[in-house]
Amino acid sequence: MAHAAGIVLFNPDIKRLEENISAISPQVGSLILVDNGSKNIDDIKKLIAGYGNITYIRNDDNYGIAKALDQIINKADELGAEWVLTLDQDTVCEPDIIEKYDTFTKRAKDNVAIITSKYKDRSVEVDFGMTQEYEKVSFCITSGAFNNVRCIKAVGGFDEKLFIDMVDYDICYALTRNGYKIIRLNYTGFLHEVGRSTSKKFFGKDIIIFNHSPLRKYYWVRNSIYLKRKYKLGFRSDVRVVKRMIQTLLYEDDKFHKLKSMFKGVADGYRM
Repeated sequence: MAHAAGIVLFNPDIKRLEENISAISPQVGSLILVDNGSKNIDDIKKLIAGYGNITYIRNDDNYGIAKALDQIINKADELGAEWVLTLDQDTVCEPDIIEKYDTFTKRAKDNVAIITSKYKDRSVEVDFGMTQEYEKVSFCITSGAFNNVRCIKAVGGFDEKLFIDMVDYDICYALTRNGYKIIRLNYTGFLHEVGRSTSKKFFGKDIIIFNHSPLRKYYWVRNSIYLKRKYKLGFRSDVRVVKRMIQTLLYEDDKFHKLKSMFKGVADGYRM
């Protein structure tokens, strides 16, 4: 059964997108691009014209990451793919990522919903601390995740209320609470970047500061509160939000606008 991959687009850097597509296109039967109203549509269409296995879906506006991911899952299902690799527009995969994942799908039980791997971040060192061939994890990022289409659809897909940020947490909560497993392989499968990340010391621990915009800060906090209520996560979620606010205050620029957005996110998270 041919596998599929999907990329969500929003005003992508064309050079980076070209690296992404050229790395993953030869590895899959179908590559699905969902474009959330990019302004550089002519450049995108010129780039993808040279590929024979791309399905391009154009949204009139930016409907958010979650809706676009649902569109990818549904299209992959329509095309007959059992597994689909989801990617950010600037992620670049290793040339054997599908082969590595596919080897594991043949051994995996029916309740394995996502297979993921270690990744290299362009800005900071990420230590996964893995010693075994693979491990069961409770969470993974959406980029570089090999999704079992049947399992994702069984839990209702991605929560489109989230728009952007925490979409990966939500699907992982939904899957694991319904008895599905997420497996991470001890293999570095892709090159990735989270915001303009830097590494700092926080109470003696190494932490990653993402340097996201005020808008992204808003969605991260709003959706954190929403997920706390949706999954009854308790006090730990509040602690994470407070920590992120303190870190923003200590280490980031444009503190006033970012913190203002974060407090608005708290209020709106309780309104959702």
